[in-house]
Amino acid sequence: MQKIESNNLTLIDLVKAQSIWYLINFLIIFFHTYSSPDQLPYMEEIYFLLFSIIGQSLFVSCLLYWATMIYELSFMELGINFENFLTNLKLGLKVSHPFLIGIIIIHLILTTEQITPLIIVTDLDQLALSMLYFLVLFIGYLFPAFSKELFYRGFIYYQLKRAYGLRLGFIISLIYYTISYLDFRLSSLLLHFIMGVITTYLCHKTDSLIAAVIFRSTYQASLTLYLFSFSNWQF
Repeated sequence: MQKIESNNLTLIDLVKAQSIWYLINFLIIFFHTYSSPDQLPYMEEIYFLLFSIIGQSLFVSCLLYWATMIYELSFMELGINFENFLTNLKLGLKVSHPFLIGIIIIHLILTTEQITPLIIVTDLDQLALSMLYFLVLFIGYLFPAFSKELFYRGFIYYQLKRAYGLRLGFIISLIYYTISYLDFRLSSLLLHFIMGVITTYLCHKTDSLIAAVIFRSTYQASLTLYLFSFSNWQF
């Protein structure tokens, strides 16, 4: 099989990959909406997380086949790199914990009319209970977070960096990541852009997806638990 030049990520291939990404997320929302039981507390949320893991597993399988067999990229080039694992893990946790603390503070400041969290923190007992929920969500979000980082950082950013150089590739990948959410409200654009800056920098700094995956899992678990729940923060 003839290798496609690493510098030439074609627009058609990018559209195909992004379309598959949208399709997977649409199916996750569809099955969550029409197949989740609502008789038991939190069962609907657990089903959503299960659908996310299954759906993103399918996407990762397709992406890894495409990247390794068609573009002949190695796992190392895609950021699946476990060298300095503990160092990268510590970096991810170090960057993540201020974000988690900030989200909890925002949760305590806002009213229930402004947010739809999974749990309302009213005292220290509720805060301690929320930490248990956070741990469960954090673990559950690790694979969906890995899927997103593999796609946007491991594959797209890597290709753009090879094609246009470090700085321009960094900027183009950030712009692409931000608009790919198709949410053009200023607040959403700003939030996605900042998230892209942090995760792309972590991937660039470590040559690994580990720190970025830790941060993204914290990001998704925090927003889900303390601010938006599953139904109001799909991606």
